[in-house]
Amino acid sequence: MDKPYCPPTTGSIEREPANGEMKSEAPGSGATVTGLRTFAAADVPAVADLIWRVLHNQSGPAPASMREYLGDLFLHNPWPEDGIVSRVYRDAQGKIVGFFGAVPRRMSFQGKTIRLAFGSNFVMDPESRTTMAAIQLVRTFMKGPQDISITDSANEGSRQLLRSLGFTVVPIYSLQWARPLRPSQYAATMLSRFKKSRALAVAGAFARPFCALADRAAARLRLSPYHQCPPETNDEELSPEGLLECLHTIPGKHGLLPEYSLQTLTWVLDFVARRKVFAALRKGAVRNVGGKIVGWYIYSGRPGMLGDVLQIGAEGPSTQQVLDHLFYDAWKRGLIGLHGRFEPQFMQELTMNSCFFMRSGSWTLAHSKNYDLLAALQSGTAFFSRLDREWCLRPGSPSVN
Repeated sequence: MDKPYCPPTTGSIEREPANGEMKSEAPGSGATVTGLRTFAAADVPAVADLIWRVLHNQSGPAPASMREYLGDLFLHNPWPEDGIVSRVYRDAQGKIVGFFGAVPRRMSFQGKTIRLAFGSNFVMDPESRTTMAAIQLVRTFMKGPQDISITDSANEGSRQLLRSLGFTVVPIYSLQWARPLRPSQYAATMLSRFKKSRALAVAGAFARPFCALADRAAARLRLSPYHQCPPETNDEELSPEGLLECLHTIPGKHGLLPEYSLQTLTWVLDFVARRKVFAALRKGAVRNVGGKIVGWYIYSGRPGMLGDVLQIGAEGPSTQQVLDHLFYDAWKRGLIGLHGRFEPQFMQELTMNSCFFMRSGSWTLAHSKNYDLLAALQSGTAFFSRLDREWCLRPGSPSVN
């Protein structure tokens, strides 16, 4: 959930209709209907332009890829649920000044299917005088038929607004882990990202060629925490059918699990690939010495860049084997480091493998009337990877990465 416009607290406040219903004008009055309504295909161009201008600070009309993204995600996703719909807000002139995207997903909780709704691409036109629209959009979303509402892309402004309306922060799933693969180049890259310190940025860029030499030594020295050698077990390319089987068997001890069919899993993987936010996905299945699949990993990244881990799965005793394959495969492909969302079940192994943890970027928040369901999420006992969240469904124009 990106950058909402938080309404001012002073000035005249337009009276809003109850329960998210639209205001209706007298027939023949010539006035335009004002308020909320369900997002429809005809709204795509206007919403795309609004998101392009407000969330991505771009001028002019939104690119075709943004319009395609909105239609695919909010109108043609494979999880249709009555009542879990995206909504727009129109002002008195009929102009769309607000949008709240809703993406249904399904999970299983204690063996029963539940409905989850992600709030996504929340945006308000800062020039709009409709001061209560942002609150009305969120409240209407919260009143949907879903068992739990989640966002994992809230900035600080969104976090404050959502908390005031009843959402709670989920600290565990707001953390990230990081694992340098080429530690010197990783450090130089981090330094170059300090835009407020030009000296540090220049120093980081200047040092990169020399860092490569240090990283070769770190990879060869056996005592180095960044030593690289081929794992003793084997991995192979993981098909959607193989991934679905893994998801149905390996993480079975978790109380809260994603629920996929082959159709929905294939749709997610294809959607991620078509958006081009990431490099090509690398999906690996890890087999033990007996040939049994004991875990898998999914990540993306380009040589010389940081990679993003979308999902890790492993049988408990085999976690180290899966991480060995993940880190070696990414190093062999030229990545300088990997970042992933915090997975509590892998904390010990990640710590032992020179990973560190941080909280940067977006927040994860949730709302549910089911205390046990919310507690399961807050305690970190869910199998809840980036692939299963809103995070992997963001748009992918080169101008908005």
